[in-house]
Amino acid sequence: MKKIILISALFILLITQSFSQHIDTLIFCDYKIIPPHYQLKGTSVEEISGIEYAGVPGKYFLLPQTDYAPHYFLCTIQEQNNQITWYFDSIITIKAKDFDGESIRLNQKTNELFLAEELKKQSFIKKFDSKGNIKTILKSDSLQKYNRGWEGMCFNPDFTDLFISTERTYDLKNTHILKYNLKNHNIDTLLYQLDLLPDDTRLDNGITEILCVNDTTLLVLERAWQKSIKHTSVRVYKTEINYTTKEIKKSKLLFNFDNLYFNPDNVEGMTFNSDRTKLLFITDDNKNKHQQTQIICFKIQ
Repeated sequence: MKKIILISALFILLITQSFSQHIDTLIFCDYKIIPPHYQLKGTSVEEISGIEYAGVPGKYFLLPQTDYAPHYFLCTIQEQNNQITWYFDSIITIKAKDFDGESIRLNQKTNELFLAEELKKQSFIKKFDSKGNIKTILKSDSLQKYNRGWEGMCFNPDFTDLFISTERTYDLKNTHILKYNLKNHNIDTLLYQLDLLPDDTRLDNGITEILCVNDTTLLVLERAWQKSIKHTSVRVYKTEINYTTKEIKKSKLLFNFDNLYFNPDNVEGMTFNSDRTKLLFITDDNKNKHQQTQIICFKIQ
């Protein structure tokens, strides 16, 4: 863990510069399934809800959504010739009684890990150091309903602001993304319009993860279970932030996962690779024997 954190400092300049990139197309490369009941040191790899580049090429943090023995994994995911391979390096304990994690992000300037936690009535943003000591830095009001809390987050290019996405709100059409300043603690609330899916009878569609491309562009991942097609509908949008109107508008559908040759499962995590030429997704099997933990890789153009 310490080695990963220290080496990550060497990549800060490269990562900051690459935040100026533009993304127009996603090209599917490969996907792999982590087998059911796969274990690392006696701990099952399941319910993965977050994935984050760990600061060293090929290394990623995977965050499970678990209510016992809170932890996260360090995993190696290699990309070569449009194919991926994976193996798990280690398991790291989170010093908390319980933790219902949704998203994990590394602040590469402070070397602190940030976690988003969504409970039934309230959500939290927490950070912790290399020793696993955890601290709450932000919490939502206590009026949220189940599955309507903070699900995704990402840093802006200079790691001064944290964007936090609400999966969905009481409004069927709209939700919001917060921009939280880590220094002065100011919060801007930005409106985001969700897709209205014809078969979303459970009003399930929402944001599961976000990524910052540059100062005014976010990638937004929307996901919903579709009863008629009997699999999850997943879409990745490029969006533009208008700070004057406090709105985030979709500018392009980068990829609709319905176009894949396999059925994506419950896609919950999204991250860039080391040089931001690839986009990696992770699915949550919900600890369900009928679902899968999938690692899905796209090339960025």
